[in-house]
Amino acid sequence: MKTSNFLLFLAIYGILTGCMMLFNSGSSLINYGVKPIDHYHISIIQYVGISNITMGLLSFLLRNEHSKVTQAILLTTSITTVGSFLKGCYDVYIVNLPSNTFFWIDMSFRFLVGLISLYFVFKTKEN
Repeated sequence: MKTSNFLLFLAIYGILTGCMMLFNSGSSLINYGVKPIDHYHISIIQYVGISNITMGLLSFLLRNEHSKVTQAILLTTSITTVGSFLKGCYDVYIVNLPSNTFFWIDMSFRFLVGLISLYFVFKTKEN
């Protein structure tokens, strides 16, 4: 897979998840097992959704750039996704917050995206 194709995938993934968080925040919170849902939780997930959309747009607009720009986007994506996976594991195993199947599927997918992003960081360094 070419790096620009992976960045296009990241853009689509970021924009879709961000739109779900921004425009369907109540259902997104239910999927993660947040109860009760209040306006504080909705507000926070909407801010996170805006950040996801912005990262998706950056990935889309700069997908054909080379070298440092591509590396920065991929490294940021890797840190964000692997970091959120580690934070999720900390919350479940150390803090004892409840989890569900959707949470683990999402966290596993994020971890995979982070590792692939890291692979492309090193691949672009070689070019």
